[in-house]
Amino acid sequence: MNILAIDTSSPSGSIALFSDNRLVAELTVSEAGVHAEWLLKSIDSFLSSLNRSISEVDLFAVTNGPGSFTGIRIGVSAVKGLAWSAGKKAAGVSTLKALSMNLPYSARPVCAVLDARKGEVYSALFDLSGGGIKELMPEAALSPQALVDALASLSLPSPPIFIGDGLKVYGDLLREKVALASFAPEALWRIRASNIALLAIDDFHRDPKDLIPVYLRRSEAEIKANNPKPK
Repeated sequence: MNILAIDTSSPSGSIALFSDNRLVAELTVSEAGVHAEWLLKSIDSFLSSLNRSISEVDLFAVTNGPGSFTGIRIGVSAVKGLAWSAGKKAAGVSTLKALSMNLPYSARPVCAVLDARKGEVYSALFDLSGGGIKELMPEAALSPQALVDALASLSLPSPPIFIGDGLKVYGDLLREKVALASFAPEALWRIRASNIALLAIDDFHRDPKDLIPVYLRRSEAEIKANNPKPK
């Protein structure tokens, strides 16, 4: 089975091709630019460089959130369109799960932290010590202090290791508030499409119509629509 996986949930971008549970190739860029302009032409050139075509893909996989609202919409729309036109399946994968898998077999709990803007982070805590991935704290959009409080309420076997671009903004606070916490190297803070493919392997039966974004909070447009300014 061939899996084409993509990520557009943050400023970085990633594309990977898996074939029979083996990584064929992966492209990850730290600053992808406008995903709507970058993605489809990059998929085309990526597959062409491997002498592969869209018609050979059996499953399309994408991070469907949380993350950049615009980036998620672009990625989900692209994958649904490609899957529908090719008559193939499509699967959505958690951005935070994919990010945490940059630290496979970690002996310490992995806390994925993405900058959600507006003074919040998208975060969740995972156990990857056995080679798989087990959720220890559910995905949520919350303030950095609320994240600290949530971690403090858990009986963890060891302090967490943090990973993700939220550390650029809130790293100092987390280092100060979470005793003995450590940070993954910054080179590991980007989401990799190869992890998306690994998480999607068991979702080969998914219909493209079932693929929807997972935002964790309302968009700015929804907030304004539900809270109109008084006349």
